[in-house]
Amino acid sequence: MSCAACRQADPELFFPIAAVTGPAARQVEAAKAVCCLCAARADCLSHSLEAMPEGSWGGTTPGERRAARGASLRRARQAASQQVPPAVLHDELAGQPAAGT
Repeated sequence: MSCAACRQADPELFFPIAAVTGPAARQVEAAKAVCCLCAARADCLSHSLEAMPEGSWGGTTPGERRAARGASLRRARQAASQQVPPAVLHDELAGQPAAGT
């Protein structure tokens, strides 16, 4: 995406080679700082939640995306078992208040 802030940054910043401790933790924080004000962040995050690539995407680490995706799947399963109307589930997963609440 041409408006993405990461286009002006060193690509290696977004792919730490070590566990997220020590210098790698500082690298992750620096990558998140680039993403923080990026106009493409929402699209980037959406893509990364679907594709689950390695590296920092949309201001998140792979571990953060796994956790977010798992939480969304648990809520979806719970809603399905309670027969929640699809519109309510969609609004909840999108972080919006459910219609009529």
